[in-house]
Amino acid sequence: MESILAGAELLLQPEALSWLVLGLLIGFLVGAIPGVGAPNAAALLLPFAVGLAVESSLLLICGLYAGALFASAIPAILVNAPGEPGSGATALDGYPLAMQGQAERAIGIARMASVIGGVLAGLVVLMVIGPLGNLALRFGAAEIFIVALFGLTVIAVTVGDDIRKGLISAGLGLLIASMAANPYTGEPRFTMGFPELYGEVPFVPAVIGIFGVAQMLMIASQDRLGGTRASGAVGNAERTLLSGLSAALREVGAGIAATFRYPITLLRSSGLGLLIGIVPGMGTSTANFVSYGVAKQFSKQPKTFGKGNPEGIVASESCDNAVGNGSLIPTLALGIPGSATMAIVLAALYLHGIQPGPRLIDNEAPLVYALVLALILCSLLILPIGAVLAAPMALVTRVRPPFLVPAVLVCCIVGTYSFRNSMFDVGLMLIFGVLSFVMQRLGYPIVPLVLGLVLGPIAEESMLRALQLGNYELSYFFSSGISQILWAGLLVTLVLSTIRSIRTTRQRRLTEAEVS
Repeated sequence: MESILAGAELLLQPEALSWLVLGLLIGFLVGAIPGVGAPNAAALLLPFAVGLAVESSLLLICGLYAGALFASAIPAILVNAPGEPGSGATALDGYPLAMQGQAERAIGIARMASVIGGVLAGLVVLMVIGPLGNLALRFGAAEIFIVALFGLTVIAVTVGDDIRKGLISAGLGLLIASMAANPYTGEPRFTMGFPELYGEVPFVPAVIGIFGVAQMLMIASQDRLGGTRASGAVGNAERTLLSGLSAALREVGAGIAATFRYPITLLRSSGLGLLIGIVPGMGTSTANFVSYGVAKQFSKQPKTFGKGNPEGIVASESCDNAVGNGSLIPTLALGIPGSATMAIVLAALYLHGIQPGPRLIDNEAPLVYALVLALILCSLLILPIGAVLAAPMALVTRVRPPFLVPAVLVCCIVGTYSFRNSMFDVGLMLIFGVLSFVMQRLGYPIVPLVLGLVLGPIAEESMLRALQLGNYELSYFFSSGISQILWAGLLVTLVLSTIRSIRTTRQRRLTEAEVS
């Protein structure tokens, strides 16, 4: 309780609250633009956030994350183009409701379901993250190395359809992270004569390039965001949303009433979101479709799903925000990001001189609890702020790529240059942007690449320290019960993922054979 109260005191400082609300507002804007995404926006904010106090920078990013999770339902409902992958299931019933002239009701349901899912999951995280921190105190250098390796492996084999591509992406991230000088001897390795690479590979240009620049290259060829034009029914819905604040407030009341008609779905979907959010690499897109499928299976009217059933929106949105809160557990307790945006949170910690990993909760308890409480507060603020901003968010869906892409690219260049006033960083950002763009085009996931950059130095330092402590005997890495459990988990993950990959490949071949 002392740590929770200390976290609340840290959060309720006027400056901290201001950054949290600002992040929430930016998240609303970002989430309503299909194709931009919270990770890309968080990467753009990282150079600016590093100059703030550590709690302010983290609250800014967490607020953006929470706001984007909610606002992504707006384009999903209005133009059938989710702002975030996690709202893909929302569009299945939200868009049909909008086509029926009930866009306001659909947005109201999404808003209230998001609030309930986020608050319920946040309260559970608040209770369990402390005991996990006590367990993490038993982690030494060998255990931290295995956790880093385990996190890389889990992300690599669970993100995307091909585990080989995931492992290659993670390995590439580790290789790039090792370009810097040897942390013990100071001997240059792969710096290629550039002094800027001697200390470490600059993380801010890398992240901005991987997320921001690459994403702009992806959507530059689109005529409209999401590749979808709004129908006449949705256009009418937008004009109705623009009719004033009173209409938005009435929408909130209707949404609250409709949402509470499905209490079992709310609880079940929130629980599923929390559990899936704890598993690194699963993500909101996986969680939402799982929750949607379970809700349809247990529904009394399963045939109405996909045709405008409000229960589908409830299942998707309550799960979506629960995943966001659940992802804090692996991120803060183990140093394994639960999502791409949480990888940016780890990067912000690293850039502030705080080593992410098992000892974070013990060393920075007030900060950890402030972040958990911040996501709960964001879930509550979604209701009033979302009502006021419903009309502006509807307008954002009309932004065209020819205007959006140049503006974001300018922000990428300015943000990267301002970090260290270095044109070398700008060039590095462009290289990472092209690399990320090519990788995505070839089907390689980029989250393992980012995690390799974050965890590479930590894994290397922990491995070298463990070797010294164990007199360079490899048996030291298997000497404790915790390390043995972690190795077993790593092995099980690889085996199960390999089986899943083989089954997926066989199913794909059978499908191709049937088609041919």
